[in-house]
Order: sequence, then structure tokens, then C-alpha cells
Amino acid sequence: MLTSDRTRLAPAVPGTVEGEIERPAWFWLMLWCLFVLGVQPWSSRVAAPQGTTGSTNSIAKGVLLGAVFLIALAATKPGFRTRVNPASWLYVMYVLFACATAFLLAQPMGPLTRLARFLIGLVFVFLLWRPLVQVPERLVRAHLWAHLLLAATVVLSLAYAPSQAWRPLSSLGTGSRLQGVIIPMLPPRVGEVGAILLGLALIGLLCRKLSALPAVALIGLGGVLIAASRTRTSAAAVAFGLVLALIITRKTWAGRIMSLAAPGLLGLAFLTIGSLHTWLLRGQGTKQISSLSGRTTSWQAVIDEKVSTQTAIIGHGLGNKRVLLTRGEGDVDVMAIDNSWLGLYWETGLLAVAIVAVALIVAWISVLRAPTPYIRACGALLLGYVTVASLNESGLSDLSSMTVHLLVAAAICDADRLRQRRRALATH
Repeated sequence: MLTSDRTRLAPAVPGTVEGEIERPAWFWLMLWCLFVLGVQPWSSRVAAPQGTTGSTNSIAKGVLLGAVFLIALAATKPGFRTRVNPASWLYVMYVLFACATAFLLAQPMGPLTRLARFLIGLVFVFLLWRPLVQVPERLVRAHLWAHLLLAATVVLSLAYAPSQAWRPLSSLGTGSRLQGVIIPMLPPRVGEVGAILLGLALIGLLCRKLSALPAVALIGLGGVLIAASRTRTSAAAVAFGLVLALIITRKTWAGRIMSLAAPGLLGLAFLTIGSLHTWLLRGQGTKQISSLSGRTTSWQAVIDEKVSTQTAIIGHGLGNKRVLLTRGEGDVDVMAIDNSWLGLYWETGLLAVAIVAVALIVAWISVLRAPTPYIRACGALLLGYVTVASLNESGLSDLSSMTVHLLVAAAICDADRLRQRRRALATH
């Protein structure tokens, strides 16, 4: 039975975890790495030509997520304690709301299956409160290790199948983009892995949580993945997150203003240095750049679509991430929405958009109130990334890597505040 951890907390005995079967640290680290692996979009489009569509391998991901959840449940004693932060509570509300509205759809089983997977993921995070989340540095370390392992699979893909590891850009521009083959990941996911790896390693180095040599190696690996995947969204999102992390951890206004100089110099470099400018454009023309590689076409279709009041409130059903476009007489195309907020509206309606938006705001409040600079910086990095990437990628309506970043940021900052409260009570 779950019991709230908002009441009195007894200090934990060093080397043990209260309320849990004693397990080594690597056991929980391994579970978290497998969980993060299970929420990645294993895309079947990796082996397909550029421009074709494909579905994710949901069966394999479901089996992996179920196995990880059952292992965590078996390693947890009955009557364990947990803590659910406000942002996670709101996501529980979102899942329950989406479940209720799914029964109003003509085919509810697809959305209900995805929501069951989502709920299992939320409960899994609650199960890890004692061994992993209660000390927020542990969860940050586990998240860093998980992305290092994902990055390793991408690097190994170059040796395993070099011809498949590079995806041509014939339909969007010139050149190729790095993708994962061992774990099927399209270039945007490779860029995301590199961005989170780079960001967490850089913060760890600045806050002296990582020694110089491994930190520089991780930063270099993350930068290479971003550059080789040619993912502009990930580059912009991690830059935004790092700037916010610097601003909110500086103690003086002068330090905060100086933190703004870094992105300004970086932007100037992209405009003036030829190789960086070429990387940014990816061989695309003005029309493709202004339409964000065609994304605005599907966005406008979502906005212009005339729907009933019921559909506006409950959406078209979870999993409907694409819109059907008619171009001319008999010319039909299917395009991904690639915007988390429009995707939320399209899949689960306006009320779901409001719930997730409040969850993001509450998570930001938790980040700003975190007392430890290192935890506050990590939370700002993750939420900054989610805030920017959500405008150009889908994910917040489902158990995705983007949603996990949000949940991690909210969990570590909430646990940091609780730890400070516990220490204050111990001194009195």
C-alpha cells in the first residue's frame, strides 16, 4: 500500500534504504537505464528510405517497460513509502481524464493501451522514491548514465551498420544525419540524447560533481551527437536550458547578465562562421527554413480543422499524431504534427492541454524553489529543454523521453526541498 511521505521522515541509515529490500546502487541505476531505454521511440523508419512513414516498435517497448516495472515492484516491500510531487499528480490527473474520455471514442482500445503504459511509467517513478529519487543527485546521475548508454549504442551503430547509420537528407537538404541502428532512433532522438548528455555533464563540471576528464569526454560526445545528427531543435533547446540554469544559479545581477553573453556569442558564431552557418541551414532554401521543414503546414491544418465541441474537448484519441492533408485534386498526404501542444489538443483535447500546461508551470515553480544550486541548475536544464523542444516536437501527451525529462526535473527539485526541510527539523 502506498503511504504519503509528506509527514515525518526518519533519517535513513547509511548504506540502506528505508522500507526497501537492500539492493546495491547499480541495481536501481540499471533499472532506470532500462526505463529510459523503454520510453525512446524505437522507430521502424530507421531502415526505411527518407520521407517514408513507419510505426514505433510498441510491443518490444511495452514488454521492456512491463519487465522493468515488475522487477522494481518485486524489489519493493509492501507498505513502502513514496512521495508524489505536484507535477506528477497533475500527470496522473491527465491520464485519468484521458482514460475517461477514451471510452467516448469509437475505438478506445488503442488510447487505453497507451494510457496504461503511461500509468505504469508514473507508478514506476513512484516506486523509486526511496532508492533513487529521495537523494536527487542519485536520480541525476542515473539519468546521465542512461543517456551515456544510449549514446554508446549510437556510436556502436557506426561500426555495426555504417551504411544505415547515416540517413540522407535528399528530400530536405544536402548531406546526411546520424541515426541509431542498434536501438532504432531517428536523428532528432540522437540529437536529444547528445543534448541531455552535454548539458548534464557541463553542469556537473561547473558544480564540481564530475571530475574534469570524464566531464570533458561526455561534453565532447554530446556535442558530436548533436552536430552529426544535425538537429537544430536539440541545439537550441539545450542552449536555452543551459542559459536558464546559469541565470537562476548566479547570485548577482552582474553574473546573470553575463550569462546572457554566451548565447549571444554563439548566435553570432553561427551567422558568421561558414561551417556553422552551413550546418544550421542544412542545404535548405528560404521556404523550407521559414516553414520549419514543412512543420507549419501541419500546424495550420490542425488550427484550421473544424471539429465538434466534443472533439475539441476530448480530442481524436491518443496516438493520432498525424493529420491528413489534401493538396489539389486527389493529392493526399499524411504529415506529423510535431508540436507537443497542438498534438495534445489534437489527441486529447483542450482540457488535457490545460492540465499539462499547469504541470509544466508547477514544475518550473519547483525548480525555482530548489535550494541546492546543482539540483536547481539540472532541473532548469531539463525543463528548459522541454519548453523549447515541445514547440517543435511531439511527446508531452504520452510516456516519452520529453515527459520523463519533465518528471525528473520536478522530482529532483521537490526532493531537494524536502531534504532541506528535513535538515531544518533535525537542527531544532
